[in-house]
Amino acid sequence: MGCAQSTIAVVGRKNKKRIIQESVVFVLQFRVPVQSDLQRQLKGVSPKTTIDRLTCLRNQIELVAEDTGGSAISELRTALEEYLSLLSGLIKKSKDGMEGCVELKWRTLGDGRRAEICCTNLWMEMLIVIHMMAALALTEANSLMIPKDCYASGSGNGVRVVSTDCRRDAVDLLLKASGYLEFCVREILTQLPHDIKSKLPDDMQESVLQTLSIQALGQGTEIQLGLAVDSQKATLSVKRRIACEQVIYFTQAYHCLSSCEAVSHGCAKKLLRFIYWKFLEAKAAAYYYHGLVTDKGSEPACHLSAVCCFLAAAEILGESKKACLSFCLAPPVTRAPPIWGVMKHLSQKIPEVAFRKSQTYGYLLEEEEKAMQCLPELPDFQLSLRPDDFELPEIEDVSSS
Repeated sequence: MGCAQSTIAVVGRKNKKRIIQESVVFVLQFRVPVQSDLQRQLKGVSPKTTIDRLTCLRNQIELVAEDTGGSAISELRTALEEYLSLLSGLIKKSKDGMEGCVELKWRTLGDGRRAEICCTNLWMEMLIVIHMMAALALTEANSLMIPKDCYASGSGNGVRVVSTDCRRDAVDLLLKASGYLEFCVREILTQLPHDIKSKLPDDMQESVLQTLSIQALGQGTEIQLGLAVDSQKATLSVKRRIACEQVIYFTQAYHCLSSCEAVSHGCAKKLLRFIYWKFLEAKAAAYYYHGLVTDKGSEPACHLSAVCCFLAAAEILGESKKACLSFCLAPPVTRAPPIWGVMKHLSQKIPEVAFRKSQTYGYLLEEEEKAMQCLPELPDFQLSLRPDDFELPEIEDVSSS
């Protein structure tokens, strides 16, 4: 899923079955601590009991993540928050993040014993911890959008059903993940020396963190559009506004990531393909709903503009399917969910409406050939979703224990 490893643990640590995971939400890879001699590194800085707790929490995070493949989200989150509280106390005490005095190692989950990152600064250690908290929130959001009993019983046609509560909870988790990532950019990266920032993994580079935060908001808006489509109270104007907001989020995310040097490979490359896929889906939806709203006008120009929107939506929808395949094939290989919800609705409606309206108003297209050469502009709306405010847990006193 996303740039996470496409594996899950089926039975215990020694028996793992590799499968291609389904990706509804873009999920980050997990990193787990590698055993480090904290007693030697922090001797004289913190009491032995505090160092023991730090060591115990690092071991706990590694063991739980390994044994469950990262699925024990609640347990991992609790351990990370407790670890973060102790870490905040050490940073407050040291002021400079103990630059060069520590070596705290982390590796990618499922990547054997190879140490991928060596933190020589406690601010960098905090970055990794909060980054993993964001990864947990995204993973949980993804799991909510792929429930175990995700098909309507007795429907006979394999129609996926995700409850309203699950979708709303997934939006909340996406906002939380966006807040974690924004905090990393605003409060942590600014504390790191340039030489450390330049050596960060691709998915922790500033432009990638910013992109991930924005695209999480875009995905939250995508889920909101699905809720609006299912609601009898949501008007066409409301659906158009949500779809247009979605376009704006993914446009911002795409431009933010395009300037990243790491975009040609790894996580950033896969993320860019994901964002482009979601951008095209959002744009198809936006033109479709803009066409429906415009078509309510009585003037011929309104009908002509609407037909142009419907035809554009149909073409963009076809391009989005190609973009989805491109994302799935980018390493690590992922599996797109079956078409369901709002995209299933639009995949049926857009071609149907585009054909019917072009037949009805074909004479207008023949009279105004220039109309097909430039699409109507989508309306601009103020964005509704914002990242959740994240604050560090209460700092634990590490001067005595």
